[in-house]
Amino acid sequence: MSLARKTQRKRLKEDISRRGYSVGFGFDIMKPIDEDVTPPPEDIPEDVEAVEAEIEEEIKPRRRRRSRRRRSKLQEYSSIGSMIAWMSFLVIWLFFFASGYGIFENIAVVLVALLIVFALNAVTWIPLDKGWKARTSAISAVVWFIFLILWIVFFAGGFGFYENIGIGLASLMIIGAVNVLLWVPSAGEEGGARISALGGIGWLTFIVLWLPFANNVDIIFPIFPYKNVAIILASFLLMLLVVIAPWGSGISISIDEEPGVAPRLKGTMGGFVLWLVFIVIWMWFFAGNPPFLDNQNVAVILLSFAILCAIMLGMWLPWSRRRGEGPENWWAIGLAFIWVLVLALWFWFFADNFLAPQNFAVFLVTLLIMAAISGFGQWKKYRDFESMDWDD
Repeated sequence: MSLARKTQRKRLKEDISRRGYSVGFGFDIMKPIDEDVTPPPEDIPEDVEAVEAEIEEEIKPRRRRRSRRRRSKLQEYSSIGSMIAWMSFLVIWLFFFASGYGIFENIAVVLVALLIVFALNAVTWIPLDKGWKARTSAISAVVWFIFLILWIVFFAGGFGFYENIGIGLASLMIIGAVNVLLWVPSAGEEGGARISALGGIGWLTFIVLWLPFANNVDIIFPIFPYKNVAIILASFLLMLLVVIAPWGSGISISIDEEPGVAPRLKGTMGGFVLWLVFIVIWMWFFAGNPPFLDNQNVAVILLSFAILCAIMLGMWLPWSRRRGEGPENWWAIGLAFIWVLVLALWFWFFADNFLAPQNFAVFLVTLLIMAAISGFGQWKKYRDFESMDWDD
């Protein structure tokens, strides 16, 4: 038993003796000094426990301070040792191996060794109460920097500019996915958040790799530009399913507890998904084949979008009228619908006779005409409102 512990036990005995108790070995036997005065039995353990608790509270900070001092010393020695090891490696590399490599390769080797030292110091200096997740996150960041340096120096020359950017972004997203697995719980609502986050990260990783490397895939399997669009849209649909799937059963929407909202919302989401599925099928099977030309494919997309908007209006218009709410000018929405139909007809029948800038000019002119008509309607309504007799 240490001297401090003996001193504390002695003080405990003296304190209990002053309160009128005799203390046996180990505080297990206690009886009053004055046999004529017997204290209540329930008071004895409370006094002893209170005093022992005070002793423990005094001893614990000393133990923590000693533990911190020992850990601090270990951290300092580890940091000094790691820097000495890095300097030794640097000297050996420069003396024996550096002449066989170029300047950028030598810089990469030195930086990688320094990053490894930083990773070791991060593991050493991150407090124990932060846990292994914090250390793993720090190491994952260092690993990404190491990969980036090695890729740029040793492998980037064999790829194009956009391909290298895609690889860098994809590697960063993979590190992000690892940290999502580390920090987001896998059960309960947090488990759904983990699945949704991984689905979004996975889709972005696919996109940044597919866009620059699609031409390489075309060598193995012919992929025309329209099929590229179909693949991107299909991957987006798959991502939506993965992101929404964990929350589908828990989604409940109501407005003033009025029935009919949830089915319409589900119908709107389903209609949008079906429209995207139609675009994917059209782009993959029909868009790249005659007799459909580029402008006619644009017309098909516009016409299908107009049909989708018409279905959505048919779903929501009766509900909004029943509530006495909704857009104040339904004719403006109808005007926009007519504009989309006009554009669809233009691109299907007439756009091939004009150049791309001319077709874009037609698009702008029709947009300005529709905006002017809508603005005139709003201005006329405002003037009619001002001309009303507001006097009592």
